[in-house]
Amino acid sequence: MSKFFGILIVLVAIWGVSNLVGFYNKTKVATEGPPRNQSAAPVADPLPPLTPALEASLAQARAGGVEGLRDWLSANQVGIRDPRRAAIELDYAQLLVRSDPAGARRIYQAVRSRTAADSPLYDRVQKLGKLFD
Repeated sequence: MSKFFGILIVLVAIWGVSNLVGFYNKTKVATEGPPRNQSAAPVADPLPPLTPALEASLAQARAGGVEGLRDWLSANQVGIRDPRRAAIELDYAQLLVRSDPAGARRIYQAVRSRTAADSPLYDRVQKLGKLFD
């Protein structure tokens, strides 16, 4: 019986120490904040920015899904230049591919035809080729 109590005391001690370590780690993170990754610097967007008003309306359009993005593109595509416009059209084509594959392929072909090899979107267009071809 004394061996049983000895093993029980050791198990309770291990459990208690693990709880104390977990509590210490939680309080350490709460006081110091989450650990920072020094090597991961934010990547700058190589695409030209939109005006803040257009960025806000684009975010709302993306939340609206296929229809919202379609309406936003039809209303704003004239004032937006490539490669930003092409990136938004590719996003739209990716959303559209399930409901209208032919329309999505048509949009992709239009973007591919006007995307040069030195464009920041060239790699993305090449990767999406497998989806649309």
